[in-house]
Amino acid sequence: MTKSTGKRRSGPKEAARKRRDGAALAARPLQAAAGTADAAEVYERLWAAIMDHSLPPETRLVEERLCEIFGLGRTRLRQVLQRLAHERVVTLMPNRGAMVSKPSVREARDVFAARRVLEAGTVAAFIANATRADLKRIHEHLAREKSAWRENDRRAAVRLSGDFHLMIAEAAGNAILLEMLRDLVSRSSLIIAVFQTPGAPACPPDEHEQLVAALERKDPRAVDSMLQHLDHVLSDLRLEDPAASNVDLRSVLARDLRRAQ
Repeated sequence: MTKSTGKRRSGPKEAARKRRDGAALAARPLQAAAGTADAAEVYERLWAAIMDHSLPPETRLVEERLCEIFGLGRTRLRQVLQRLAHERVVTLMPNRGAMVSKPSVREARDVFAARRVLEAGTVAAFIANATRADLKRIHEHLAREKSAWRENDRRAAVRLSGDFHLMIAEAAGNAILLEMLRDLVSRSSLIIAVFQTPGAPACPPDEHEQLVAALERKDPRAVDSMLQHLDHVLSDLRLEDPAASNVDLRSVLARDLRRAQ
């Protein structure tokens, strides 16, 4: 969105005052964060900023600036970036640092095509192997997911939605399928963040509820329900290659720190 270019004239003194005020505002969250942010908190902040589009694809994650913003040592920051890279939301480039990953339209389609194959298998295996305790855990998880949607906590909702699919795979009892799906679900989270129409639900909990009902009945049609659900999530994405944009790390992440205080 283009901002209005109309500006009110101000003299040198007023301009200097604004610069001082802006510098003081930017410094406050950094001072508050210095020495207090741990690796887990930094991971959460970066993950949230990527998932809510504050840090769009191809944003450079400059180590020196991130260390300043969070008051975190470089070794621990690199551990955070490596964790995000393992989850495919950050790309580590040799001799060039890190940047937010940029999924392509082709990758989005391929990831969901792969999920269709894997999750048809996990649902069938769940029906054959799941226990009452597994179903109880999934019901409790579904309640947390619905609560996140009611509270409009999109970050929690996206995470819980992905975890729902992983819980089915875990109860299915195939460790290899679970490991493969874990990677795909992580990549799906970034794909949804990049391509989701703003305000649209990423993975509606009512569809999960219908799927759980079919799983409880041990209904073989639960496989079709899962495939239709994945197709619905994919069809809700606006699959256009995202445009590159320049982002100031300090302005985005310092703002997030202010909100958290």
